[in-house]
Order: sequence, then C-alpha cells, then structure tokens
Amino acid sequence: MLTVKTSSEAEDIIFSTFGHIKMDIEEVGILNSVGRILANDIVSTENVPSFNRSTVDGFAVKAQNTFGCSEAIPAILNFKGEVLMGEAPSFEIGKDECAYVPTGGEIPAGADAMVMIEYSEDYGDGTRGMLKPSAPGQHVTFIGDDVKVGQTVLHSGTKLSAHHIGALAALGYESVPVYKKPVVSVISTGDELVDVNESPKGAEVRDINSFTICSALLELGCEYRKIGIIKDDLPLLESVMTKAFEDSDMVIVSGGSSVGVKDSTFKVLDKIGEVLFHGIAIKPGKPTILGNVNGKPGFGLPGHPLAAFYVFNLFVKPLIKSIAGESVSDRDFYNKKTANLTHSIPCNHGREECMGIKLKNENGRTMAEPVYAKSGLISVLSDSDGYIRIARDCEGLSQGEEVEIQLF
Repeated sequence: MLTVKTSSEAEDIIFSTFGHIKMDIEEVGILNSVGRILANDIVSTENVPSFNRSTVDGFAVKAQNTFGCSEAIPAILNFKGEVLMGEAPSFEIGKDECAYVPTGGEIPAGADAMVMIEYSEDYGDGTRGMLKPSAPGQHVTFIGDDVKVGQTVLHSGTKLSAHHIGALAALGYESVPVYKKPVVSVISTGDELVDVNESPKGAEVRDINSFTICSALLELGCEYRKIGIIKDDLPLLESVMTKAFEDSDMVIVSGGSSVGVKDSTFKVLDKIGEVLFHGIAIKPGKPTILGNVNGKPGFGLPGHPLAAFYVFNLFVKPLIKSIAGESVSDRDFYNKKTANLTHSIPCNHGREECMGIKLKNENGRTMAEPVYAKSGLISVLSDSDGYIRIARDCEGLSQGEEVEIQLF
C-alpha cells in the first residue's frame, strides 16, 4: 500500500532536499557554448558602439543647419570630405559643413545627425544641397547606445542560443563560464523487457522508456548513461544502481516502482540510501519514488511509458534544470499555451490528472483536443503536442473552457 504525496508536497520534498545542488563551472569557447547554461553574469567592460556611428549612407551634418530646408529651398553646405569605413575621421564638422559617411561609419566630431544620400544634391562646386531637414540624433547611434560599460548583457542561468553568441562576440568574449552538463544514468527494469532491436515474444515488450528518457535528457543538455535493461533480480539491480550513483549526478530507474513481489526499485533505494517518498497522487504516475543516495537524487518512475514520461516532465525535468543552473521561469512561460477544449473532460479520480492535448486550428482559433489513452500506450505521446494538468479536486472541464497547455 502506497502512502502518497500530493504533487505540491512531492515538489517541496524534491527541492528542499536537492534544490541547493549546482553543477561545477567550466570555461568553454563561445561556439561550444550553444545550449549550455551561463554560470556568471556577462557584464560589459566597453561601450557598444565605441564611436558615434551612422545608420545610413549619407551626409553628417549639424542638425540645426538643415532646419527648414526642402527641395525648393535646400540647405547648401560645404563638403568637408569623406569618411572611410573602419577609419576615424581626420576632421570635424563646423557650421554649414557636411561630410559623406557610409552606413556603419564613424560620425565626425561636431556632427549630430545624418541626412540620407537620396535627400541630397551635388552642385559640383564643393557644396552639397540637403533637401530634407534632420533632427538631432537622427540616423545616428551614439557611443553606448547599444551597451554601456557596466551593463549586464546576459544573466547567469541563461540557456545560450545563437543570438546570445552574437552578443558575446560583439563584446569580445572568446569563451564563457558555463555549468558542466549533469550526468544522468538511466535504467529500465523488468523481466518482460527486450531491447529495441529484438522481436518481442509472448508477453514481452520493447524497452521504450530508456529511449524516451535519454532523448529528453539530451534535449535538456545532459549527458546520459543508458545502462539499459536489468531483469527483476534484486542483487543485480542493487549492484548496478550502486555503481550508477557513483558514476553520475542522478539515477533514473523506470519500472519496479510499485509494491509487487518483484518490484525492486524501492527495496534497493531503501537499502543503499533513503526513500523520501513512495507514491504521488497523480494519474498516471502514482507509483513514483524519490530516493536520496549520498546526497544524489534517485527517481523510480512507473514502467508504463506514458506515466514515466509525464512524471519525468513534472518532477524530474525541473530538478535537472535547477541542478544544471538554468533559470526556468522565463523559459517555462514560452513553453506554455492557452487554448479552448474541443470536448468536455470528466474527472473525479481524487488525484491530479495529466492528459495529452493535440492542438488544432478551427476557424482561426487554436483549440485543444484531448487525447485519450490508457497509460501504457505510447501513441498518446506521438499524437500530443503537450499536456494539461487537471487539479485533484476538479470534477471535470467543460467543452470550450480555456486551459493552459504545457508544450512538449
């Protein structure tokens, strides 16, 4: 008989026990940092741009010298010269003077605006006509407009993507400090399991969970150790799990988490460590275990593929993100979507329920279609775009009701 915890109680136990853990820090080249978690804030030591820069091809001017000009009454300015790309101007702009500056070129001292080249005329006598007035600062990026010295450009906990790498390169970073990748060992248990390349006989089934969980770990930026299938042999499982805890930062075992005679995951975790809870009031996923082995988390997930995947997403994934140093709040926001149910969902189980959702477009509206399946069926995962969480005290959701979907 399981003494179950609510989802919130399970989450509290997980993070009160392991929430302090963070991976060590290492320095990697910025091209190798994509997908890694930034370990320290990136604070600029320089202004970007470091010079007043033109954003157009045209003429650098004192804005006040162009006020009131038009095609009928151009502002006639003396042409001072041309600024070359990548070179600092050797002259300044005085009253009634202008100079040609290409896009990205440095604005000469004394100028505070640009007039686009299409709004100018060359009179051939050393003067240029400005046909359109320019306001102070127009078409100019001033020193530090993009980034100022001392400004925090990227925060610790950011999962680095290509657009972050561009910012790092602009600031002169060749390498950055990132958290090391968590190493997670994955074990599947059960006499009924055969490997993916084998043909099941009788009541045998292929090992799905090892592949699903290892793939999810890859998406999270972890290194996985796929130990594979361990038969229902208590001494063997104890030996394998003991070694797995020595070699990795976390161990995930799928199968053997219930209370049957051959369900050994609880027995092993209870022997080599401490079982923190056994059972969560959630459907599917009730026989979930959390153990603490020498300060490292060990999860026992249900053997059913769908239940194992939901439990991984709900409880294991947030802890992995925390251990890996990732700031999860903003990213989780972008991984959620609201939509309206296409059908009503009855619910009176007394347990929180996860249900797969397929997103559909109906007359320009995003709709959420429930995907019904028994917990052992993997098809619900391939048909679903995400899932909803239905509270344990909810008696059902109505057709058309807005729900929040956690996207896969």
